[in-house]
Amino acid sequence: MLSIRICDTNGALIAEGTCSDSGYFPIALASVYNAALKPVPARTIEGFGSGAGSADYPVGTRRVAFGYGSSSRGGIGRIFDDDVVVHVERT
Repeated sequence: MLSIRICDTNGALIAEGTCSDSGYFPIALASVYNAALKPVPARTIEGFGSGAGSADYPVGTRRVAFGYGSSSRGGIGRIFDDDVVVHVERT
């Protein structure tokens, strides 16, 4: 089991949750973010910065960018939210 804490860049807690370490981590991380903030449309991970831990189950601290697709202005583009800091621990 992985324990996830998502904080803004000043260290304030935005969201926290857990996920299995046998699933696909980016989807689980986005689920924790979306459940807490309830953004419309739902966000996906757009950038997963470097940090400690394995690539499969990134235990440690990383900067992460969330965003969503947009079809405004006649074309499809990506809209990015602010970067956040994600802390992941194996429990």
